Parts: sequence; C-alpha cells; structure tokens
Amino acid sequence: MLLGATVNAQNEEDALRYTQTFFGGTARNIATAGAMSALGGDFSNASQNPAGLGRLTKSNFSFTQNVEASTTQTGFYGSTTNDNRLKYNFSNLSYIKAYSLNPNKFKNWYGVQIGIGMSRIKSFNQDFTSRGEVDSSILHSFIQEANGTPTDFIYDWHPFSAALAYDTYAIDPAGGNTYTTDFTSGTAVHDRQVRREGGITEFNLITISGNYANKLLIGASFNVLNVNYSENFTHNETYTDTSLWIQSTKYTGQLDISGRGLNARIGAIYTPIPQVRIGAAIETPSIYYMNDYWTNNMETNTDEGLKYIDNVNVPSGTYKYNVRTPFKANGSVAFVLKKYGSIGAEIEYVDYGNAELKSKKFSTAPYSFAAENTQIDNLYRSVLNFKIGAEGRITKQFYVRGGFAYYQTPYKSQSGNNLNPTVFYTGGLGYNFGIWYVDMAYMLQKKNEDYYAYDPTINGSLSNVNANNSQILLSVGARF
Repeated sequence: MLLGATVNAQNEEDALRYTQTFFGGTARNIATAGAMSALGGDFSNASQNPAGLGRLTKSNFSFTQNVEASTTQTGFYGSTTNDNRLKYNFSNLSYIKAYSLNPNKFKNWYGVQIGIGMSRIKSFNQDFTSRGEVDSSILHSFIQEANGTPTDFIYDWHPFSAALAYDTYAIDPAGGNTYTTDFTSGTAVHDRQVRREGGITEFNLITISGNYANKLLIGASFNVLNVNYSENFTHNETYTDTSLWIQSTKYTGQLDISGRGLNARIGAIYTPIPQVRIGAAIETPSIYYMNDYWTNNMETNTDEGLKYIDNVNVPSGTYKYNVRTPFKANGSVAFVLKKYGSIGAEIEYVDYGNAELKSKKFSTAPYSFAAENTQIDNLYRSVLNFKIGAEGRITKQFYVRGGFAYYQTPYKSQSGNNLNPTVFYTGGLGYNFGIWYVDMAYMLQKKNEDYYAYDPTINGSLSNVNANNSQILLSVGARF
C-alpha cells in the first residue's frame, strides 16, 4: 500500500520533461535558433548533427555564459498575477582537435576532428503564482480522493495528501467511508506559489567527425545527460465566511529529482555543389536513471488554534526508476551565399508517445508503470519541429545572426491539454579577431501552458501560465 502512494510521484509528465529538449550551447548556435547544423563549424552541432564538426580545419576552444530572465503571467479565474526570475547559467564548454590529412595518402580523407564538451539543452527555471477567489477548495480534491477509504487506512493509502488534511482537521469523517469539510459556505481565496529550478546538460564524452573529398562529412557523438529538477509549491487558502470553524489552510510540497542519461547520435552532411549543404542525423533513445525525493506537509488554522503535523510524522518518499525517451531524427539544409552569409533550416521528428517509464532493474520495490505508460500513449503524439536561421556577413570580421524555432505541442488534440506550441525568437552578433572570436546572442522562448494544482475535474484547480524566458549569452572562443 505504501508503494502505491510512493509511485504517484512519477507520471507521464516526467517522461515529457526529459523527452522534450531544445537547442542550446554556444551563442552562435542559439542566435540562429539551432538551424545551421548543415552549415557546420560549431561545437553545438554535436547535439544535433555531429557531422557538422567535420567542417572545422582548425582546432577550436569555446565557453559560453548566460543570464536567464523568466517572466510569467498567470491567469486564475479572472485574476492575473505576474512573476519574475533572474538566473545565471554556464551554457557551453568545449574543445575540438582538428587533424588535417593528406588526401592522397588517406584515400581522399581531408581531415578528422575529435571533440569533447558540454551544452545546456534545457532550462526548468520558472516562478508563477495562482491567486484569486473561487467557490471551491483543494479540500474538495482531498475529499474526492479519500472517499471510499476507511479512516484506519487513510494514512497508508494517501499519506501525502488526504491524510494530511485529515490529520489537521481540514477534512472530517462523515460516515460510510466518506468525508466532508467545515468549508460549506462563502468562497476560498487561493494563493499557490510554484518555483521550478534546474535543467538538462549534455556532456559529449567524445565526438568524432571526418571530411571525405570535401563532399561528405560524417560524425558521431556519445553523450551523458545530467538532469537536475526541483519543484516547490505552497498552496494557501483563506475562507471568506469568518463564522466557519476552519479559517485557513496551508499545503506545501517539495520534489527533488536528479538523474543521468546516455545516448548516441550519428549524422552526415553532403555538399552536392559548394553553395548547398544537406544534412541528416539520428539520435538513439536516451536511457535515464532517475532518483526522486518528495515530501508534503499541511497545517490548518481553526477557532481552536493551529493544527499541524509533528515533524517526526511529516511524510517523505524516494524512488529510483528509469525513463526511456523516443528515437529522434532530423534533416537540415544550408545555402551559402558566397561572401554575404548563409541561411539554414532544420526539421526534427520525435514521437513523444513512445517514451516509457520503467522500474529500475533489480529494484527492491518493482512497479510496472502500466497505467502511466498507457497515459503517455493516450496523451502524446508524434510531431515535426521546425527551425530556420541566417547569418549575414557585414565585413570579414563582423556577423549578424537571427532565427526562429517552432516546437509543436506534444499533446493530442483530444487530450484536453493546452495545444499551443513553444516558439523561439533569436538574434545575435559575432566578431572575429583572428585567433580569438566573440559571439553574443539573445533568445526569447514563449510558451503557454495549463497548470492543474490538484484534481482537474474540480473547479479552482486550473491556472493558465503564459511564460516568457529570455536569455542573453556571451561566447568566447579561439581557433588555432
């Protein structure tokens, strides 16, 4: 029974969190919205099409830092709340050793490149607040969950939710294994604050590429992914009817996730004529090894004083499990406009419905995840994501860049979820000093999502979060 409560922390949203990744890495790559993989010549190609590193004829070192500003506007039953967040991140560190070859001696191979580095490919940083007045309460969700549960078993079956409400007198037994609450008149003023932190960083253990006849580039990368994610919430409710015995409730939760993943990527770029480059790459499913820790607490303010959980009785849970993300593939094209610059485009295929949650091998508490994997299949679909970017050469040293990316919603139309896409607007500048170069970039990510604080069938659970994430990046590198 305790296991049943424990695994509630893992669900279909976990699979989506690690499956839906974006572009990242250097300022040059971000300034062009990750659309220039067919053009090549940037370490970030290792996270999209590693054949692009075959374009390098000189060794390369780069590092990138960024400042991330997230702003959210949350709509909650006619009320709107704004939140802001500022965060510093380290986005890229890489080294590529380029070896020039004699094509006459090495059967038309012109060069080989071996690289190692890291790129931050997703950010979770976000704050938002749902604040407003409705005629229902989170207590109704706890009641719906607890109904049918004998009071002797409520601590075993619902330790992180309904049992906390029961233990603090926010809900009470009503006979026949049903429950009720003293909140029976007036309205509830909701104030739910959520903070998310962390990201996904890809470490390229080794990236190998080669240039054959200046016509065909091939490459492969072998990668470890590092995941850190935390989510904390505080849900406060006060009740407008001051004659009630129950005056307010406070429900809190903390979720901390860490994990490691493995995947590999191979790609090729063909140059039919000097002005056109065509690329394709595939990415194996990523296998993540995850560890979740979570805890919840609650207190209720009543006419008889504060009802709370003793520290020794505050529930917590932990569970280790695996996540398998879907296979991914992309195709790309780039047009080189002689001395004026270049234009690139990329399309990516991913089937979010093929993600899977699994119990850890040889787990002492195995679980099938059958219901969760069925939800993944029911809710998610296959999509095509699009990116386009351009790099203009103003002088021999000065470059201007811009891009746009469109990531389709992973949800099926009949799922009932928010179907808005995630879009990116990017731009930047670059200056080549000779050996050293400096690139700057700006990226704006726009996303609109539905957030359910508790049972979505109950009024008062739904918020609409309109999130904008801005990043300013600075890359410094050297070619030698």
